[in-house]
Amino acid sequence: MYIFRASFTKKDGTKVYAKDYGKRAFPIWIGSGKKPAKPIAKPSK
Repeated sequence: MYIFRASFTKKDGTKVYAKDYGKRAFPIWIGSGKKPAKPIAKPSK
C-alpha cells in the first residue's frame, strides 16, 4: 500500500518538499514484502 506525503526528511536531517520537484506528493511504500512492480500501460488505439 502506498501513502502520499508532501515532504520527507532525509537521514542527514534535511527536509525535501514535493513542490520543489514539481509534484504534489511523494508516494511512499508501506507494507510487508517488496514494492510491487509498476503496471504496464496498455497501448492506446
